[in-house]
Amino acid sequence: MKSYIGIDFGACNIKAAKVSASGKAQKIKLNKAQAAGNFIPNVILYDDVKGNIEIKVGGGAKNSKDFENKIWQIKPKLSQKIWRKFIKSLGREVAANEAVKDIFEWLWRTITEKFSNAEEFEAVITVPVSFSEVQKNLMKQAAISAGVPVAAVVTEPFAAMFSLEDFFEEDEEQTVLIFDIGGSTLDLSLFRVENFDDELNITELAAAGLKFGGIDIDKAIFNNIFLDKYGDEVTKILDSGTPQYEIMNEIEKVKEQAIIEGEEVSGFITDENGGLHEFTLTPEEINAVLEKINVKEKIIALLDELFEDAEIDKGEVTAVKPFGGTSSIDYFTQMLTDYFGAEIFDCEDFEKDDIYMNIALGAAKYRYFVDAENSNVSIQNVIPYNIGLAKENIFSRSIKRNELSGFVTPLKPLLISELEKNNWRVAVYQSFANAFELPLDSEDVIFIGDVELNKNLYSVNDAVLFNLRTDDAGQIIIKFFEFPPNADAPKIIEEKIVKAG
Repeated sequence: MKSYIGIDFGACNIKAAKVSASGKAQKIKLNKAQAAGNFIPNVILYDDVKGNIEIKVGGGAKNSKDFENKIWQIKPKLSQKIWRKFIKSLGREVAANEAVKDIFEWLWRTITEKFSNAEEFEAVITVPVSFSEVQKNLMKQAAISAGVPVAAVVTEPFAAMFSLEDFFEEDEEQTVLIFDIGGSTLDLSLFRVENFDDELNITELAAAGLKFGGIDIDKAIFNNIFLDKYGDEVTKILDSGTPQYEIMNEIEKVKEQAIIEGEEVSGFITDENGGLHEFTLTPEEINAVLEKINVKEKIIALLDELFEDAEIDKGEVTAVKPFGGTSSIDYFTQMLTDYFGAEIFDCEDFEKDDIYMNIALGAAKYRYFVDAENSNVSIQNVIPYNIGLAKENIFSRSIKRNELSGFVTPLKPLLISELEKNNWRVAVYQSFANAFELPLDSEDVIFIGDVELNKNLYSVNDAVLFNLRTDDAGQIIIKFFEFPPNADAPKIIEEKIVKAG
């Protein structure tokens, strides 16, 4: 009996959900404390217990004062070319992908022990829209190495759409915006949902991402409120040997309480010398900080760009659905009301109960839909980035951003002389920027991988032809062609799969 597991591996928290072969959905409680929520903090501790290393993940790891042996906010660190931390209990450095693998091992053991050994599982992991193919592959390989049977890796807002089953039951065409802002990213996806004559078509029209989330808000609160109001207190705490992480931890707590309660909230930090320090935070202060760092302008620009890519007007949107813990801040829901109008999204009617868990739930439901026998559901997703080749230190776009997955480019020429310069290797890059050509050293250009051609297969022609194709698994396939003498059509020479990383 097959079941489907959705895993939302967030920057701050981890969530999981299950859908059985019959379609029954449930949220998986990862937290052992009965009174606590279903999700856990994404923090790992390599605890030295009498000479034996015990890996702890979640609340216990987050609250531990053993800063030398714990790692937090590991997900954003996958975007760094080289990130390592020396773990004292292990006596060596741990890389980001190794820490992710260790977390997945703990996570998968915790999930599977809750269910029957007879169950067969498939897992879907979610990632931000702005994750590169290399980051996505690092996450996937870490999970596979940990024993997780990964069937797919999808973007967070794409997964979120599948938790909204009410939209699938309406006999009409709808345009739905998913607005997902979590710990480290804002992710947008725009969908067209068509349900006619018992045929359901779900098409992602466009997707866009911004590297901004709750962690950035916490940093802004620290820099613009805590340092201004409590500069001397902050200095005493840091001088005592308490790491800034402890202050950021407290900021996160009081921020969340202030949002929920809608009033001033107090928090306390005990420094390494035993001194107690009180801090307060109000919803008004949070909103003032967001205004100061111009978040609204950045998000509205991203929304405008999304609709331009989708080639539709925002007036065609029939529903807006926020997800992610940071979306519970009234600043963002009011912004959505102002942008779309209260008839499409009314911040007063915003339900905050399911914003945390429904991405994991949607990921599991997505796989259930894909795997169902005799399914009447057609699903199309987009590639939220440009794909192209390197030519003379320039990224040259071949597949533009937000093309449907499975798109095949027309045939294009590739000079043999360029291949010879690179030892017959063809390098593939991606970019989230809306530009046809960019310098390879631009921060918007990200290396995916390269392939080596068998030069013995090629003639002395000055150029060969190639096309690029993507598949549902996110792979990039390149085919190479030549025109034989007196031929009417090109002949295929080689087909290569570009492996990320």
